[in-house]
Amino acid sequence: MPRLRRPPLLVLLAAGLACGDAGRDATGTSDATGTSDAASSSTTTDGSTSLTGETTSDAGTSAGTSPGTTSPGTTNPGTTDSATTSDATTGPGDTDGPPGPGGTVPVGGGDFFLLGANLPWKSYGGDFGGNNWGVYGVHTKGAEIASDLGALAGDDMRVVRWFVFTDGRAGVDFDDGGVPLGVGEHVFEDMDEALARASAAGVYLVPVLLDFHWAFWASYDNGVQMGGHADTISDPGKRAALVDAVIAPLLDHYADAPAILAWEIMNEPEWVLADIPDPSVDGGAEAVALADFAALCASVADEVHARTDAYVTLGSASLKWHRVWTPAFAAERGLPVIDLDIYQAHYYSWMDGQAYDDHPELGTVAFSPLVQDYGALGLARPMVVGELALSSDAGATLDVILSRGYAGAWPWSLNADFSIDAAGVKAWSDGQGALTQLPPP
Repeated sequence: MPRLRRPPLLVLLAAGLACGDAGRDATGTSDATGTSDAASSSTTTDGSTSLTGETTSDAGTSAGTSPGTTSPGTTNPGTTDSATTSDATTGPGDTDGPPGPGGTVPVGGGDFFLLGANLPWKSYGGDFGGNNWGVYGVHTKGAEIASDLGALAGDDMRVVRWFVFTDGRAGVDFDDGGVPLGVGEHVFEDMDEALARASAAGVYLVPVLLDFHWAFWASYDNGVQMGGHADTISDPGKRAALVDAVIAPLLDHYADAPAILAWEIMNEPEWVLADIPDPSVDGGAEAVALADFAALCASVADEVHARTDAYVTLGSASLKWHRVWTPAFAAERGLPVIDLDIYQAHYYSWMDGQAYDDHPELGTVAFSPLVQDYGALGLARPMVVGELALSSDAGATLDVILSRGYAGAWPWSLNADFSIDAAGVKAWSDGQGALTQLPPP
């Protein structure tokens, strides 16, 4: 999701970290605490540098850099994604094994650039299931959903990222001690409706199981708890219950759903992880350890591969942390390997002008995919730009993303903040031939 961003800068090879928060949800309640770390033009404690000393909210577009600017052009051997991962049959259409590296993803017998969009919800946290506020999920909004998905399909955005359990306000049943007991009432009814509407529109879904607000400190409103579930990551028993009682039954129920392209484990987990390199824990988070989160992710990925033919992805908040999710990093840290099929990184203008140059754990990487070549990352799986602001000049930005070697782009968003230059996306897609024309689910 978008966070507090810096003004667009000329993209150069530099290093640094500057980020903040701008939380919101569709119910009108605040779901994040606004914070920011002012960037500095001087060297920081981790040896990185930043190109600006300003901190400001920015509602700019992803085209905050000039298309065609040069990348660092440096490959860091330490980022090579060479550790062993599962070779089980994975992916839509019974693809023989997970996708290899490159700028396309196998779908239905062909290889495609995954052009799509973030829905990302009709009502944050309320699309799948009900709570004390009422029942207002997807099954109550079929006509609206059909219109939204039809509009996206009409503009060739055929992959739709959609948040499911978000911060836990609906969709999951817990006991009084916070142990997950099962899938909540109406979830299957809502997901059935979503998949039926997706199939009718000819689009694929990427259900996002959890949002990082899942691990925020609990807040309450009219009998509904929001957040407060960090212990389902950090506590081994509760973590196992989340997988066994909630996620596995959901996967089983939709094991053969052709309209599910991939399951996403969590959106932007870096904002709640205490011990990743150069951490940036949100002020509202009950921070969790990377080892515990990796254990959850590894378990979920294994369940997806064992129970479905869908891909697995994880919505990393920025290219700066992409290496944290690779087998090579897991081996260095002694962490469980997360068997991701599609890497994902998000891009907003605060990342412009920032990079690491030979960071001891994160290597050499520009934070912007408009600057960083995918091939220099040394990944064994394709990567999609899973969020970006694309409110204008969509074609120019998509040209750069494609030329940099990425396998898809999903602008933010149809129903949340920012708007999508749909006409620009469609015009660009029309010029790509079959590359973006995914077959119907």
